[in-house]
Amino acid sequence: MPKEPHTVVKTHKVRSFFAAVFAIGGIYLVLSSISVIWLNRTLTNNSTYVSTVAPLVTKPAIQKYIAQEVTTAILKNSPTQNLASALLPASEVAASTSTTQLNNLMRPIIESDAISIVQSPSFVNLWRQTNQTAHQSFINQLNNNSGQINLNLNPAITGLINELNSSQLSALAGHISVSPNTGKLSIKSANIVQAHHYYRLYETSTYGIVIAAVIAIALAILLSMKRDRLVRRILLWIGILALLQAAVLATPSFLSFSGNNEVTKNAVKAFATAIFHNLLLANLVIGIVCLAAGVGSMVYVHRKQKV
Repeated sequence: MPKEPHTVVKTHKVRSFFAAVFAIGGIYLVLSSISVIWLNRTLTNNSTYVSTVAPLVTKPAIQKYIAQEVTTAILKNSPTQNLASALLPASEVAASTSTTQLNNLMRPIIESDAISIVQSPSFVNLWRQTNQTAHQSFINQLNNNSGQINLNLNPAITGLINELNSSQLSALAGHISVSPNTGKLSIKSANIVQAHHYYRLYETSTYGIVIAAVIAIALAILLSMKRDRLVRRILLWIGILALLQAAVLATPSFLSFSGNNEVTKNAVKAFATAIFHNLLLANLVIGIVCLAAGVGSMVYVHRKQKV
């Protein structure tokens, strides 16, 4: 016995409603999967994380930051007159009337020495070891709900000061102390809260989220009365939202900074750019592929209807 028209319409509406629900859930899970897999492949893997941040030691922004921190520690902890006598001509020392003037004259000299050490092979190894140690602290911070992540580069600063024995500051190297807060960078962003969320998802089940995304989209397609159209819409929405996520990650305002020190700001930006690079790239590739597939399908159907 054939179904009555109103029963068929009601069935279609129910199926369309649940198809839409599963489609929305599937799109959300796909986007979540991108971030969860990124956490799995980059941030939570020690060797991958170190490989990601190790090249930063060659970046001028990082070299400048390390040199600045070392120079500040030296100027703060060393007797100004003794340091000036070791680094400056006697005429300049005599002509300077204040500690500030002497510090301004010595800062570029000390920074130059520090940068030459940062560029040495021995410091490259020290930089890798520092980030290997810092990674565990980084993972512990992902368990919190804070909107920032602190990176402790203090061991690299301390190690660099120990290597000053090979520079013109060798006589003072053993007398320089470094405070525990020296070399600590804070990355602040609203997206870090999302990183905490995705980390908890990652801890629960990486593959489970991917499987749930596939099941949700499969159910949406199965329940839909117009499957081709639904597939196109899913592709378009995944593409658009993934590209929006990539755009947010690429926007300078993605990060917020505290203080007015441009050198520190540039170092934080260099670190964040390196850490989030793979996530940005994944969103960009998936967004372009899905958007191209969705638009291409629409164009194909339109041309086919004309024929």
